[in-house]
Order: sequence, then structure tokens, then C-alpha cells
Amino acid sequence: MSTLALTILRFGFLIALWLFVLAIFHLVRKDLYGTRIGERRTLEKPSRKKKSAAEAPASQPASPADPEPAAPPARQNPLSLVVTDGPLAGTTLPLGRSDVIVGRSPDSTLVLDDTYSSSRHARFFQANGSWWIEDLGSTNGTYIHGRRISEPVALTPGLPIVIGRTTMELQA
Repeated sequence: MSTLALTILRFGFLIALWLFVLAIFHLVRKDLYGTRIGERRTLEKPSRKKKSAAEAPASQPASPADPEPAAPPARQNPLSLVVTDGPLAGTTLPLGRSDVIVGRSPDSTLVLDDTYSSSRHARFFQANGSWWIEDLGSTNGTYIHGRRISEPVALTPGLPIVIGRTTMELQA
């Protein structure tokens, strides 16, 4: 074999070895820090832009098809996230305005000691005046009332949410 072919073969092997090391580094990093969370899809449907009261002509009455935006509701009972079954049964987490991340990661709001949950498994968030849940690309999935979810789902109090071996629900 010529010297040139042997040198090209050595560099090819070196490049393949480095690609293998970088792939292992990527997998370890992904396992330690979880999956990246991309930009989430919007939940609101696009609506027509309304004229403000100052811009609207005084002679034109408001039509029933374009009602005024509802005033914020009076103070509602604060909701809480309650673990009803699993290793953390009885745990109550009050819900405020911030998102709640559920998973094995120590920086999660609700840390699950469960091998069936991902490091950043699911996210509870408030939008359009109600609480929603979305699966953050977990391996074993998030189930609501026995059905695996693949996109954000609006929640109602009392609906069972299963993440790994843990069952939880929103309560008023």
C-alpha cells in the first residue's frame, strides 16, 4: 500500500474516532440537561384587530359578533396541583402565575423521584384564563385520563394526569 493511501486512511480513521467521541459527548449532555425546549406553538387563534373606543365612530353601535373583551374575573379560588397517587402522594403545590415544570431534574418545580419520568417531563402553564399542560418531549409520555398527549391540553380540576408512576390533578 502506498504511503499516501496509508496517510489518508489514518486521517479518515482519526476523523471517524472524533465523530464518535462528539456523538457520545452529545448523548451525555442531552441525558444530563434534558431535551431543548423549542418555541412553543401559540394557543390563541388569530383574531381581527379591533378599533379602540376612541377610534370607533360614535354613531355605530357595537355588534353582538364583536363583543367587548371580558373584564378579568373576580378573584378566583387559588388552584393547587395535588399528587394523588405515587411516591409523592399527598404533596400539594400551590399554583401562582409562573409555570410549573415537572420532572426528575433538581431544578424542576415538582421533582419526581421516578425512573419513568424524564428530567424535564411536562409543563403546567396558564394561558387564556385557564391552566394547560404540555409534554416536553418525554420518553414515556404524559397521560390525561388515560390518553397520551402530544400537544398542549386545557385542564379542568379533578382530571387525572399521569407522569410515570405519579398521578396528579388540579384542585380548587
